[in-house]
Amino acid sequence: MSRPADAEQAEPASLPEGARDVLPVESAELAAIEASLRAAFAGFGYREVRTPLLEFADAMDRAQEGGIGRAYRLFDDHGEVLVVRPDLTIPVARLVAGRLAAHPGPLRVSYIAERLRPAPAGRAQRAEERQAGIELVGLPGAAADAEVVALLATALRALGVSDLRIALGAVSLTRAVLDGLGVDESRQSTLQEAARQRNLVAWRRAAEALPLADDTRRLVVELPSMRGGDEVLARIAGAVPSAEPACRALAGTLALLDAHGVREAVMVDLGVLRDWGYYSGIVFEVYAPGIGRPIAIGGRYDGLIGRFGAPRPAVGAAVLLDRLHEALAVRNGATAPMSGVVLSGGLEGEVAAARAIRAAGLNVVGVPDEPEVAERLAEVEGWRYVARRAGSGYTVTDRATGSTIDCDDVVEGLRSLSS
Repeated sequence: MSRPADAEQAEPASLPEGARDVLPVESAELAAIEASLRAAFAGFGYREVRTPLLEFADAMDRAQEGGIGRAYRLFDDHGEVLVVRPDLTIPVARLVAGRLAAHPGPLRVSYIAERLRPAPAGRAQRAEERQAGIELVGLPGAAADAEVVALLATALRALGVSDLRIALGAVSLTRAVLDGLGVDESRQSTLQEAARQRNLVAWRRAAEALPLADDTRRLVVELPSMRGGDEVLARIAGAVPSAEPACRALAGTLALLDAHGVREAVMVDLGVLRDWGYYSGIVFEVYAPGIGRPIAIGGRYDGLIGRFGAPRPAVGAAVLLDRLHEALAVRNGATAPMSGVVLSGGLEGEVAAARAIRAAGLNVVGVPDEPEVAERLAEVEGWRYVARRAGSGYTVTDRATGSTIDCDDVVEGLRSLSS
């Protein structure tokens, strides 16, 4: 039974907290970003894999001490506890340890997928985050670390983020300093918790309470604020000789990044702490102008794959696609019109013309042959060209330049405007 014409309009449906819709223009821009990243990954020999959205909770909790933390959990028909993947590296580690266990290595894989994690209480944070990632498995040391960082820089530069900054730290170096100074396990755990929460105030408070000489205590207090180049590593090696091998390893990564042609974008930053329970070596964050949060993160996690099978060293990175999209919008300003044609009459009277334009390689959106319909749609959806019948020919407008041309053949008119 139909509703009365004067019935109240239904309320718009809302979304769960942390969820969002992606509209056509943004979706097209994100698709272009993903295509560029896929090409960059393939250029270094990384092949794409896909992992399921649902995983067994006990397998994911196995990845780190204390479990994976916040996650959407549910039961299957057999009573097994499942999680909607809150992380993308852990499923890849499970895949590598299982289905790809016989691969001789080194193994290079990539992915583009969503991860879903409930936002912390009281924080406005998206629950769903789409990432593009790479994982290099089977190679320890500076050479593998440098390849992942260099590939990340190469991929982002190809998208136009030429002035990116990569903050490079090392969990292993921080540990080496604390071990070398004789900091006991209990106090290291307190510092580790501060690092996990990225709470520099808590770090300072815990460091100032260490029973160390004033100069070495000051070194620990300042550790997360140390930034620069090789001079930072030289200072640490001089103050804590037992940490010299870790300093030398990070210096080796810097030298290889120079050979890759990306050294100028990299800065040693021991404030990149991240969670010690997950990472074991280098850790890094990538920043772009105008965005206060990292657009990409990563690091070495040599202990993770061994939780699912035979141990294998690994290093990886993830590009946070929504943040990257935001960074490109800040850099590029207003979105350029998409290279397509809104054709007035393209649904009926100008179907043959629409076919000819598509054959020439352009997208065509057909609309009714009515005044201003084509122009309004092109404005709302961001299409570059508008074409409509004018006598025996056509009038074509390029919205990017404001140019208009009258032509006998619509395809020739479009070619003339784009040349």
